[in-house]
Amino acid sequence: MEKAINYYELKQELTTAGFQNPNVIDDLRKAVFKERDNQQLITCVNDVGFDVDLMRDAHGRLSFIGYSASLGTGNVNWQLQSFQPDVSVTDAMLLLRARASQSQSHEDLSFIPIGKLETQKQIHLLKSNFMNTQNLEFLKKSLLNLGFGDKLNDQLEKQINQKTPDFILDARHEFNQKAVDYQLHFKAGESDGMYFFNKFDAKLNNGKDNEVNQTFYINKGNGITAKEAFNLMEGRAVYKQLYNKDSEPYKAWLQLDPDNLSQNGNKEIKRFNDNYGFDLEEVLTGKGIKEMENAESKENLLRSIRKGNPQQITVTRGKGEVKYFVTASPQFKTVDLYDHQMKKIKREELLKPEQKPANSQKKDQQQKEELPEKKQQSRKRKMTV
Repeated sequence: MEKAINYYELKQELTTAGFQNPNVIDDLRKAVFKERDNQQLITCVNDVGFDVDLMRDAHGRLSFIGYSASLGTGNVNWQLQSFQPDVSVTDAMLLLRARASQSQSHEDLSFIPIGKLETQKQIHLLKSNFMNTQNLEFLKKSLLNLGFGDKLNDQLEKQINQKTPDFILDARHEFNQKAVDYQLHFKAGESDGMYFFNKFDAKLNNGKDNEVNQTFYINKGNGITAKEAFNLMEGRAVYKQLYNKDSEPYKAWLQLDPDNLSQNGNKEIKRFNDNYGFDLEEVLTGKGIKEMENAESKENLLRSIRKGNPQQITVTRGKGEVKYFVTASPQFKTVDLYDHQMKKIKREELLKPEQKPANSQKKDQQQKEELPEKKQQSRKRKMTV
Protein backbone atom coordinates (compact mmCIF):
# COMPACT_ATOMS: atom_id res chain seq x y z
CA MET A 1 0.00 0.00 0.00
CA GLU A 2 2.81 2.41 0.92
CA LYS A 3 4.59 1.65 -2.37
CA ALA A 4 1.42 2.37 -4.30
CA ILE A 5 1.04 5.72 -2.54
CA ASN A 6 4.71 6.47 -3.19
CA TYR A 7 4.22 5.65 -6.86
CA TYR A 8 1.14 7.86 -7.32
CA GLU A 9 2.76 10.79 -5.51
CA LEU A 10 5.90 10.54 -7.66
CA LYS A 11 3.79 10.17 -10.80
CA GLN A 12 2.00 13.41 -9.90
CA GLU A 13 5.31 15.24 -9.27
CA LEU A 14 6.86 14.11 -12.56
CA THR A 15 3.71 14.90 -14.52
CA THR A 16 3.56 18.38 -12.99
CA ALA A 17 7.20 18.95 -13.95
CA GLY A 18 6.41 17.92 -17.52
CA PHE A 19 7.54 14.29 -17.68
CA GLN A 20 4.43 12.75 -19.21
CA ASN A 21 5.97 10.15 -21.51
CA PRO A 22 4.30 6.74 -20.85
CA ASN A 23 7.73 5.09 -20.88
CA VAL A 24 8.85 7.33 -18.00
CA ILE A 25 5.76 6.45 -15.97
CA ASP A 26 6.34 2.77 -16.66
CA ASP A 27 9.99 3.04 -15.59
CA LEU A 28 8.87 4.88 -12.46
CA ARG A 29 6.57 1.99 -11.53
CA LYS A 30 9.45 -0.47 -11.89
CA ALA A 31 11.73 1.76 -9.83
CA VAL A 32 9.25 2.00 -6.95
CA PHE A 33 8.47 -1.67 -6.70
CA LYS A 34 11.96 -3.11 -7.37
CA GLU A 35 13.32 -1.30 -4.31
CA ARG A 36 16.75 -0.45 -5.71
CA ASP A 37 18.58 2.22 -3.70
CA ASN A 38 18.96 4.80 -6.44
CA GLN A 39 17.15 5.00 -9.73
CA GLN A 40 17.61 7.17 -12.85
CA LEU A 41 14.89 7.52 -15.44
CA ILE A 42 16.05 8.38 -18.96
CA THR A 43 13.80 10.07 -21.51
CA CYS A 44 13.78 12.80 -24.13
CA VAL A 45 11.47 15.56 -25.32
CA ASN A 46 12.07 16.46 -28.96
CA ASP A 47 15.84 17.00 -29.21
CA VAL A 48 16.50 17.46 -25.48
CA GLY A 49 17.58 14.49 -23.36
CA PHE A 50 16.67 14.17 -19.66
CA ASP A 51 18.08 12.11 -16.80
CA VAL A 52 15.55 12.07 -13.94
CA ASP A 53 17.15 11.36 -10.55
CA LEU A 54 15.34 9.46 -7.77
CA MET A 55 16.67 8.60 -4.30
CA ARG A 56 15.38 6.11 -1.72
CA ASP A 57 15.32 7.18 1.95
CA ALA A 58 15.78 5.04 5.06
CA HIS A 59 12.10 4.09 5.06
CA GLY A 60 12.25 2.74 1.49
CA ARG A 61 10.39 5.62 -0.11
CA LEU A 62 11.66 7.11 -3.40
CA SER A 63 11.95 10.86 -3.79
CA PHE A 64 12.25 13.01 -6.92
CA ILE A 65 15.45 15.00 -6.24
CA GLY A 66 15.95 16.71 -9.61
CA TYR A 67 17.10 16.08 -13.16
CA SER A 68 19.64 17.10 -15.77
CA ALA A 69 18.88 18.21 -19.32
CA SER A 70 21.18 17.99 -22.30
CA LEU A 71 21.02 19.59 -25.78
CA GLY A 72 23.40 18.83 -28.63
CA THR A 73 25.37 16.11 -26.87
CA GLY A 74 28.75 15.61 -28.52
CA ASN A 75 28.58 18.85 -30.51
CA VAL A 76 30.87 21.83 -30.03
CA ASN A 77 27.96 23.81 -28.62
CA TRP A 78 26.81 21.12 -26.19
CA GLN A 79 24.47 22.45 -23.52
CA LEU A 80 23.89 20.68 -20.17
CA GLN A 81 22.33 21.90 -16.95
CA SER A 82 21.11 20.22 -13.74
CA PHE A 83 17.81 21.42 -12.27
CA GLN A 84 15.96 21.18 -8.99
CA PRO A 85 12.52 19.47 -8.96
CA ASP A 86 10.56 22.75 -9.07
CA VAL A 87 11.87 23.62 -12.56
CA SER A 88 9.49 22.69 -15.37
CA VAL A 89 10.66 20.82 -18.44
CA THR A 90 9.48 23.77 -20.55
CA ASP A 91 11.73 26.24 -18.70
CA ALA A 92 14.67 23.83 -18.84
CA MET A 93 14.34 23.54 -22.62
CA LEU A 94 13.96 27.31 -22.99
CA LEU A 95 17.17 27.90 -21.06
CA LEU A 96 19.22 25.40 -23.07
CA ARG A 97 17.95 26.70 -26.39
CA ALA A 98 18.54 30.32 -25.36
CA ARG A 99 22.13 29.44 -24.46
CA ALA A 100 22.60 27.57 -27.73
CA SER A 101 21.20 30.49 -29.78
CA GLN A 102 23.91 32.71 -28.34
CA SER A 103 26.61 30.11 -29.03
CA GLN A 104 27.59 29.50 -25.44
CA SER A 105 30.09 26.64 -25.50
CA HIS A 106 30.19 23.41 -23.49
CA GLU A 107 32.60 25.13 -21.07
CA ASP A 108 29.43 26.47 -19.43
CA LEU A 109 28.15 22.97 -18.59
CA SER A 110 26.83 22.97 -15.06
CA PHE A 111 26.13 19.96 -12.87
CA ILE A 112 25.10 22.17 -9.96
CA PRO A 113 21.26 22.13 -9.83
CA ILE A 114 19.50 25.48 -10.14
CA GLY A 115 15.95 26.23 -9.01
CA LYS A 116 12.93 27.77 -10.67
CA LEU A 117 13.73 31.43 -9.88
CA GLU A 118 17.34 31.16 -11.05
CA THR A 119 16.27 29.36 -14.23
CA GLN A 120 13.72 32.03 -15.12
CA LYS A 121 16.21 34.77 -14.29
CA GLN A 122 18.75 33.29 -16.70
CA ILE A 123 16.10 32.85 -19.40
CA HIS A 124 15.07 36.48 -19.06
CA LEU A 125 18.69 37.65 -19.17
CA LEU A 126 19.47 35.57 -22.26
CA LYS A 127 16.32 36.75 -23.99
CA SER A 128 17.19 40.36 -23.19
CA ASN A 129 20.71 39.87 -24.53
CA PHE A 130 19.31 38.24 -27.66
CA MET A 131 16.82 41.05 -28.20
CA ASN A 132 19.52 43.66 -27.62
CA THR A 133 21.75 41.92 -30.15
CA GLN A 134 18.92 41.77 -32.67
CA ASN A 135 18.04 45.40 -31.95
CA LEU A 136 21.66 46.49 -32.46
CA GLU A 137 21.97 44.55 -35.72
CA PHE A 138 18.70 46.05 -36.98
CA LEU A 139 19.92 49.59 -36.19
CA LYS A 140 23.26 48.92 -37.91
CA LYS A 141 21.43 47.68 -40.98
CA SER A 142 19.18 50.75 -40.92
CA LEU A 143 22.19 53.06 -40.85
CA LEU A 144 23.70 51.20 -43.79
CA ASN A 145 20.49 51.28 -45.83
CA LEU A 146 20.01 54.98 -45.13
CA GLY A 147 23.46 55.82 -46.43
CA PHE A 148 25.34 56.42 -43.17
CA GLY A 149 27.65 53.42 -43.59
CA ASP A 150 29.22 51.54 -40.68
CA LYS A 151 31.47 54.22 -39.16
CA LEU A 152 28.95 54.95 -36.39
CA ASN A 153 28.57 51.31 -35.32
CA ASP A 154 31.09 51.41 -32.45
CA GLN A 155 29.55 54.55 -30.95
CA LEU A 156 26.07 53.11 -31.37
CA GLU A 157 26.99 49.86 -29.60
CA LYS A 158 28.74 51.74 -26.78
CA GLN A 159 25.70 53.93 -26.06
CA ILE A 160 23.31 50.96 -26.11
CA ASN A 161 25.54 48.90 -23.81
CA GLN A 162 25.65 51.84 -21.39
CA LYS A 163 21.82 51.92 -21.56
CA THR A 164 21.81 55.63 -22.32
CA PRO A 165 18.10 56.62 -22.45
CA ASP A 166 18.54 58.76 -25.56
CA PHE A 167 21.56 59.96 -27.49
CA ILE A 168 22.71 61.69 -30.68
CA LEU A 169 25.38 60.53 -33.12
CA ASP A 170 27.05 63.03 -35.45
CA ALA A 171 27.98 62.34 -39.05
CA ARG A 172 29.18 64.32 -42.06
CA HIS A 173 29.01 63.59 -45.78
CA GLU A 174 30.08 65.55 -48.83
CA PHE A 175 28.14 65.58 -52.09
CA ASN A 176 29.16 67.57 -55.15
CA GLN A 177 31.79 69.33 -53.01
CA LYS A 178 29.10 70.46 -50.56
CA ALA A 179 29.21 69.34 -46.92
CA VAL A 180 26.15 68.08 -45.06
CA ASP A 181 26.18 67.65 -41.26
CA TYR A 182 23.82 65.14 -39.68
CA GLN A 183 22.62 64.55 -36.15
CA LEU A 184 21.05 61.10 -35.73
CA HIS A 185 18.59 60.73 -32.83
CA PHE A 186 18.20 57.42 -30.95
CA LYS A 187 15.87 56.71 -28.03
CA ALA A 188 15.11 53.69 -25.82
CA GLY A 189 11.55 52.39 -25.55
CA GLU A 190 9.79 52.89 -22.24
CA SER A 191 8.87 49.24 -21.64
CA ASP A 192 11.31 46.81 -23.26
CA GLY A 193 14.45 48.96 -23.53
CA MET A 194 14.61 48.53 -27.31
CA TYR A 195 16.26 51.42 -29.12
CA PHE A 196 14.72 53.29 -32.02
CA PHE A 197 16.29 55.47 -34.71
CA ASN A 198 13.55 58.09 -34.91
CA LYS A 199 14.92 60.96 -37.01
CA PHE A 200 17.96 62.86 -38.18
CA ASP A 201 18.65 66.56 -38.53
CA ALA A 202 20.52 67.63 -41.68
CA LYS A 203 22.34 70.91 -42.28
CA LEU A 204 23.55 71.82 -45.76
CA ASN A 205 26.44 74.25 -45.62
CA ASN A 206 26.04 76.72 -48.49
CA GLY A 207 27.92 79.45 -46.65
CA LYS A 208 27.37 81.24 -43.36
CA ASP A 209 24.37 83.17 -44.60
CA ASN A 210 22.89 80.36 -46.64
CA GLU A 211 22.47 77.25 -44.48
CA VAL A 212 19.60 74.86 -45.11
CA ASN A 213 18.26 72.88 -42.14
CA GLN A 214 15.71 70.10 -42.23
CA THR A 215 14.60 67.22 -40.00
CA PHE A 216 13.78 63.88 -41.62
CA TYR A 217 11.81 61.21 -39.77
CA ILE A 218 12.48 57.47 -39.85
CA ASN A 219 9.74 54.82 -39.70
CA LYS A 220 10.85 51.28 -38.77
CA GLY A 221 14.24 51.75 -40.36
CA ASN A 222 12.81 53.26 -43.56
CA GLY A 223 12.92 56.84 -44.71
CA ILE A 224 14.87 59.46 -46.61
CA THR A 225 18.52 58.50 -47.12
CA ALA A 226 21.48 60.79 -46.43
CA LYS A 227 21.94 61.49 -50.16
CA GLU A 228 18.22 61.98 -50.76
CA ALA A 229 18.15 64.49 -47.88
CA PHE A 230 20.89 66.46 -49.64
CA ASN A 231 18.98 66.38 -52.93
CA LEU A 232 15.77 67.53 -51.24
CA MET A 233 17.55 70.41 -49.50
CA GLU A 234 19.02 71.38 -52.89
CA GLY A 235 15.42 71.78 -54.09
CA ARG A 236 15.10 68.62 -56.16
CA ALA A 237 12.31 66.02 -55.99
CA VAL A 238 12.67 62.43 -54.72
CA TYR A 239 10.43 59.46 -55.51
CA LYS A 240 9.81 57.26 -52.44
CA GLN A 241 7.61 54.47 -51.14
CA LEU A 242 5.54 55.73 -48.22
CA TYR A 243 2.88 54.30 -45.90
CA ASN A 244 -0.54 55.67 -45.07
CA LYS A 245 -2.24 55.59 -41.66
CA ASP A 246 -3.30 51.99 -42.27
CA SER A 247 0.32 51.00 -43.04
CA GLU A 248 -0.57 50.47 -46.70
CA PRO A 249 2.30 51.28 -49.09
CA TYR A 250 2.09 53.87 -51.84
CA LYS A 251 4.63 55.78 -53.92
CA ALA A 252 4.95 59.53 -54.28
CA TRP A 253 7.29 62.28 -55.36
CA LEU A 254 8.47 64.44 -52.45
CA GLN A 255 9.74 68.01 -52.60
CA LEU A 256 10.44 70.56 -49.89
CA ASP A 257 8.24 73.65 -49.90
CA PRO A 258 10.42 76.67 -48.96
CA ASP A 259 7.37 78.93 -48.64
CA ASN A 260 5.61 76.88 -45.95
CA LEU A 261 7.16 76.02 -42.60
CA SER A 262 5.86 73.75 -39.86
CA GLN A 263 5.73 74.77 -36.19
CA ASN A 264 9.23 73.38 -35.55
CA GLY A 265 10.70 75.34 -38.45
CA ASN A 266 10.80 72.43 -40.87
CA LYS A 267 9.90 73.03 -44.48
CA GLU A 268 6.65 71.33 -45.33
CA ILE A 269 6.91 68.41 -47.74
CA LYS A 270 4.83 68.47 -50.89
CA ARG A 271 3.65 65.04 -52.03
CA PHE A 272 2.62 64.04 -55.54
CA ASN A 273 1.45 60.44 -55.66
CA ASP A 274 1.02 58.35 -58.80
CA ASN A 275 -2.59 59.51 -59.18
CA TYR A 276 -1.32 63.07 -59.67
CA GLY A 277 -0.36 62.07 -63.20
CA PHE A 278 3.39 62.66 -63.46
CA ASP A 279 5.10 59.83 -65.33
CA LEU A 280 8.85 60.41 -65.60
CA GLU A 281 9.43 57.69 -68.19
CA GLU A 282 6.63 59.03 -70.39
CA VAL A 283 8.05 62.57 -70.24
CA LEU A 284 11.51 61.44 -71.33
CA THR A 285 10.38 59.01 -74.03
CA GLY A 286 10.62 60.15 -77.65
CA LYS A 287 12.91 63.11 -76.94
CA GLY A 288 15.98 61.67 -78.65
CA ILE A 289 17.66 60.83 -75.35
CA LYS A 290 20.37 58.28 -76.04
CA GLU A 291 20.13 56.74 -72.55
CA MET A 292 16.45 55.93 -73.14
CA GLU A 293 17.25 53.70 -76.13
CA ASN A 294 18.69 50.84 -74.05
CA ALA A 295 16.74 49.00 -71.34
CA GLU A 296 19.61 48.93 -68.84
CA SER A 297 20.73 52.54 -69.34
CA LYS A 298 17.09 53.68 -69.25
CA GLU A 299 16.52 51.96 -65.90
CA ASN A 300 19.72 53.48 -64.47
CA LEU A 301 18.69 56.93 -65.69
CA LEU A 302 15.18 56.73 -64.24
CA ARG A 303 16.43 55.29 -60.93
CA SER A 304 18.99 58.07 -60.49
CA ILE A 305 16.51 60.85 -61.25
CA ARG A 306 13.98 59.30 -58.86
CA LYS A 307 16.58 59.49 -56.09
CA GLY A 308 16.79 63.23 -56.72
CA ASN A 309 20.13 63.24 -58.54
CA PRO A 310 20.76 65.66 -61.43
CA GLN A 311 21.51 63.06 -64.10
CA GLN A 312 23.40 63.72 -67.32
CA ILE A 313 21.67 62.81 -70.58
CA THR A 314 22.86 62.75 -74.19
CA VAL A 315 20.44 64.19 -76.76
CA THR A 316 20.73 63.56 -80.51
CA ARG A 317 20.70 66.87 -82.43
CA GLY A 318 21.01 66.30 -86.16
CA LYS A 319 24.33 64.61 -86.78
CA GLY A 320 25.70 65.62 -83.40
CA GLU A 321 24.96 65.15 -79.71
CA VAL A 322 24.33 67.61 -76.89
CA LYS A 323 24.65 66.82 -73.17
CA TYR A 324 22.36 68.17 -70.49
CA PHE A 325 21.61 67.50 -66.84
CA VAL A 326 18.00 66.70 -66.04
CA THR A 327 15.93 66.57 -62.84
CA ALA A 328 12.28 65.78 -62.17
CA SER A 329 9.68 68.50 -61.74
CA PRO A 330 6.62 66.53 -60.59
CA GLN A 331 4.50 69.54 -59.65
CA PHE A 332 4.50 70.71 -63.28
CA LYS A 333 4.58 67.15 -64.66
CA THR A 334 7.77 67.74 -66.58
CA VAL A 335 11.56 67.90 -66.10
CA ASP A 336 14.08 70.68 -65.59
CA LEU A 337 17.19 71.04 -67.76
CA TYR A 338 20.65 72.32 -66.82
CA ASP A 339 23.86 72.93 -68.74
CA HIS A 340 27.26 71.52 -67.80
CA GLN A 341 27.66 74.24 -65.13
CA MET A 342 24.30 73.30 -63.62
CA LYS A 343 22.73 76.55 -64.83
CA LYS A 344 19.06 76.13 -65.53
CA ILE A 345 18.03 76.39 -69.19
CA LYS A 346 14.68 76.28 -70.94
CA ARG A 347 13.21 72.79 -70.94
CA GLU A 348 12.01 73.45 -74.51
CA GLU A 349 15.58 72.60 -75.56
CA LEU A 350 14.39 68.99 -75.55
CA LEU A 351 11.62 69.83 -78.04
CA LYS A 352 13.64 71.63 -80.73
CA PRO A 353 12.91 70.38 -84.27
CA GLU A 354 16.61 69.82 -84.98
CA GLN A 355 16.37 67.05 -82.47
CA LYS A 356 14.47 64.77 -84.87
CA PRO A 357 16.33 61.57 -85.63
CA ALA A 358 18.30 61.60 -88.92
CA ASN A 359 16.16 58.87 -90.50
CA SER A 360 13.03 60.95 -89.78
CA GLN A 361 14.53 64.01 -91.50
CA LYS A 362 15.53 61.90 -94.48
CA LYS A 363 12.00 60.52 -94.75
CA ASP A 364 10.53 64.05 -94.73
CA GLN A 365 12.88 65.11 -97.53
CA GLN A 366 12.03 62.02 -99.58
CA GLN A 367 8.30 62.68 -99.25
CA LYS A 368 8.85 66.25 -100.37
CA GLU A 369 10.76 65.16 -103.49
CA GLU A 370 8.00 62.71 -104.42
CA LEU A 371 5.30 65.44 -104.48
CA PRO A 372 3.96 66.40 -107.96
CA GLU A 373 5.55 69.51 -109.42
CA LYS A 374 2.33 71.52 -109.22
CA LYS A 375 1.88 70.76 -105.50
CA GLN A 376 5.47 71.77 -104.80
CA GLN A 377 5.00 75.05 -106.72
CA SER A 378 1.71 75.62 -104.93
CA ARG A 379 3.48 75.12 -101.61
CA LYS A 380 6.18 77.62 -102.65
CA ARG A 381 3.55 80.23 -103.51
CA LYS A 382 1.86 79.77 -100.14
CA MET A 383 5.17 80.25 -98.38
CA THR A 384 5.82 83.56 -100.21
CA VAL A 385 2.44 85.06 -99.39
